[in-house]
Amino acid sequence: MRVADRSATDTRAGGRAEVQADGRADGQADGRAESRDEGQAVSGAGTRADPGADARRMPESTETGLSEGPLDQPLIVRTAIELADRDGVAAVSMRRVATELGVGVMSLYRYVASREELNDLMVDTVFGERPLPEPGPDGWRAKLELSAREEWALYRDHPWVSHLVAVTTRPPIAPSLMAYTDWRMRALDGHRLDFATMVQIAIMIGTYLQSAAMPLAHEAQAARATRHTRQQWADARQDALHRTLRTAHLPMVSEFGTEAFQASEPENIFAFGLQRMLDGVATLLDAARAAGDAPAGSPVGPEHRQIRH
Repeated sequence: MRVADRSATDTRAGGRAEVQADGRADGQADGRAESRDEGQAVSGAGTRADPGADARRMPESTETGLSEGPLDQPLIVRTAIELADRDGVAAVSMRRVATELGVGVMSLYRYVASREELNDLMVDTVFGERPLPEPGPDGWRAKLELSAREEWALYRDHPWVSHLVAVTTRPPIAPSLMAYTDWRMRALDGHRLDFATMVQIAIMIGTYLQSAAMPLAHEAQAARATRHTRQQWADARQDALHRTLRTAHLPMVSEFGTEAFQASEPENIFAFGLQRMLDGVATLLDAARAAGDAPAGSPVGPEHRQIRH
């Protein structure tokens, strides 16, 4: 009712004020300004110069096409995921999500405290949509392979996820992502490995998958920008490739043909690397078993187990 009673002049002035607020809150445009806005949104601190600001931020407002539906955290996260699927994770900002929802940007901070929290929620949601089965197939290798293929399928569906989780020592706070690590460690439990080694194997598998999936994200971005597939891009560069091979001493690379091109596809690199990695885990488990079975004092006895690891 307050929105409806405002004069046209107030509406225009308020619109300009909200655009300015959106610009400040957008982390892509000005990270420091977003931090200031975020602090006010979370703490409620600060004096508002515009008495109509509360009304404009209400999601049920219909001014300038604002959404009439209820706003909540799941809706915000789902909108951010759809935006990332369509335009890439770089396109996701608090301001852009607000625009997609048709609400004022400060409305989002009632449900999501920061862009970092939004990233965490996005990752947790997509992993939560693909839970690993309990108890899963028999055997540690079948379990680890299943978990790897499920995570790879997730990266195929949402290539942008690898940008948020790959090659970092500060992974998202996402219980559904952590569940994959826990599931892999349980698959290895009971095979005479110490806890730290099981942690390393589980993280190694996740790190491999995330780094192997990075080309999927880059390919999706390149396809959006150029509207060409990887094969079309390669075909268009054949002349340049041949000129390079004629001038450079690359005896092995010069043999690169259709079969090698297919072998270098991300899907095939993933499958090849996964099997070699599981072969390595099998060797480690064999060594741990031999060390546990050997008589005390033998070269593969318990006192050598840490070296064999």
